Amino acid sequence: MKVGIPFFKRIRREGGFWLGRRLPTCQELTPVLSQSLERRLTLREQITLRLHFLICVYCVRYLRQLRFMREALRAREAKALEDEGEAAHPSLTPEARERIRRALRER
Repeated sequence: MKVGIPFFKRIRREGGFWLGRRLPTCQELTPVLSQSLERRLTLREQITLRLHFLICVYCVRYLRQLRFMREALRAREAKALEDEGEAAHPSLTPEARERIRRALRER
């Protein structure tokens, strides 16, 4: 009897190698990970990402980091708006808006 890697562990490892050869690389999926925060992914993209996540812990970590940074920046922006009121995002005066409208019409 052959002694070595248990059957199910070997199947899982071989399956990971098989998937890895057929899925897009991490470099190809990085833009899709970023886009997943901004838009709804297609079914194909979702399935591809899920399968890739089964074999790549680094992409899972990267997505977590992206989400963390997004939340941190949103919280920082909300705090700045709260602290400074509308001064954080000054708006144009009505006179300035009218000057811009006139300039655009003259073109």
